[in-house]
Amino acid sequence: MPPPVRQPGTPERPRFLSLAAPGGGERRLTVAAGEDLLGGIAAALERDGLRSAAIQLIGGRFARAQYLTCLPCDDGERVIAYGPPTTLEGPVVLLGGSGFLGLDAAGAPILHCHAVMVDAAGRLHGGHLTQDGCIVGRGGIVAHAAGVAAAAFVVAHDEETNLPVFHPADLAAPAALRGRTAA
Repeated sequence: MPPPVRQPGTPERPRFLSLAAPGGGERRLTVAAGEDLLGGIAAALERDGLRSAAIQLIGGRFARAQYLTCLPCDDGERVIAYGPPTTLEGPVVLLGGSGFLGLDAAGAPILHCHAVMVDAAGRLHGGHLTQDGCIVGRGGIVAHAAGVAAAAFVVAHDEETNLPVFHPADLAAPAALRGRTAA
């Protein structure tokens, strides 16, 4: 068994963060061919007044897909870093994916999603989808979304990992009071 990973920063105690919020319902989405995956998902949920959701990518095709994988990092600042992007020209078959739609520090939509795909030559690929490198292909992409109402997943710096990660935020609270709530 490999040794446990030791992060460079100070662990947050307790480590689990939560915020009570009403559910925003579940829905099936289809992102149309030619659309950017992030933009298509964010726009569909925004029409229902939602800014955050758990996302399950069910299947479909990309005209172009781009993903990242993590590599060990020995700079002393963090234990991992993203490697260079891998770009796949379509058709790329999406086998499935899972992630979260939330907000970046400026309030813009951001998608943290890992997916498994098959390229045009039949090779299997998988990793963290990039924000602007995934264009939906012929037939669209089907996703399932479980929304969060009155709250959001907001990117903030994590002291332990020294990386930007999602934290729960109360959208009804004044901006200065939004952020992490320990469970």
